Amino acid sequence: MFGFLKIRKILRFKTRRSRSFTLPVCCLRLCGAGIFGALTGLTLQLKIMKNKISKDPFEVAGWGKEGVTDPQQVFAEAFRYMDIQNLRRETKKIVTYALCAKLYQQRVPCNVLVDMKVIRSVLKAAYALRKATGAGVIATGEETLPAWQYCRGGGRLSHWSDFPRSLSLKEYCSPFRVFKKLFRRCHLRQYVQDWETLVEAALSPYEMDLQLNPVRICTSITKLLEAAHLIWIREGGGGLLKSTHPNNPTRTE
Repeated sequence: MFGFLKIRKILRFKTRRSRSFTLPVCCLRLCGAGIFGALTGLTLQLKIMKNKISKDPFEVAGWGKEGVTDPQQVFAEAFRYMDIQNLRRETKKIVTYALCAKLYQQRVPCNVLVDMKVIRSVLKAAYALRKATGAGVIATGEETLPAWQYCRGGGRLSHWSDFPRSLSLKEYCSPFRVFKKLFRRCHLRQYVQDWETLVEAALSPYEMDLQLNPVRICTSITKLLEAAHLIWIREGGGGLLKSTHPNNPTRTE
């Protein structure tokens, strides 16, 4: 009985009208328990979100395989989703429609948003590889470039479609050079923000006042995609088998 009376101890507060009201201590304890529970739940949610981010650092789960943590595997997922020719063409179309007061209607808007996520994931994977040397990917600049250096395998060869259009000879021979150069010029966060802004402008029927350089962004993303494609072809298992292709100088007899 005395314990119950202690729990029901009264706190008195004076108001401006000099009227007193009472608040049981147990109510305060309940409020404190509720706040503690809310904070505990918030902490658990933050831990869950952190675990999800660590399991999907390149945000591939929305359009590709879940649990991808290898940057080169991101390239594989991207070029399985869409080949380099169509990705390159899609990037140029998005930038073109972002500059005019026309709505991009050649693809369904939801598919355009998926394309945006794919390129965003490739940007993040390339940023993770910006310090890589890629000694095993370096190809010699020959007068006649062998198909195994740039053509994807698993089907009919498409020399013209797979061949990079924006890379220099040095960048063709060492694709990792592209990542280092692009991210030295601009940070990943800025590339992602500018790319998402261009996609938003392309899906808008109104002309937007873009405070950026669309041509530079289009060129940078195209070079990055072509470099990622070469790395996937030569090192990521997406190209022709070096040991069986007749133009490969390291082919075993």
